[in-house]
Amino acid sequence: MDVIRGDGILLQEIDLAPENAYQEVIQNIAVILDLIQKSCPMFRDGGLPGELIGRPMNVVESILVGSIYDQIEELEPRAIIAGVTFEQDAMTGKMIPIIELEGVKDIE
Repeated sequence: MDVIRGDGILLQEIDLAPENAYQEVIQNIAVILDLIQKSCPMFRDGGLPGELIGRPMNVVESILVGSIYDQIEELEPRAIIAGVTFEQDAMTGKMIPIIELEGVKDIE
């Protein structure tokens, strides 16, 4: 089981031709977690909702879990998600989504 953190580290070296579907799915999920909706031209609906910035962490966490599952189900249906958790820093208000990837479906 792989853990994908939404902190942008996986996107520092994007591979435009991943070796296999598993690496491709991991990279695609990392992109979904790093995008803010309406911030990317031609892909306005992709990513996490930006209107949650500044809201209480417990409210944001509840909304983000559903949003993350929906985005991954729609944009990367090959992913089998085991769980979504968050790493939180109450002092800075920073919340990093952490996805546990159980596997990848073979969709042809």
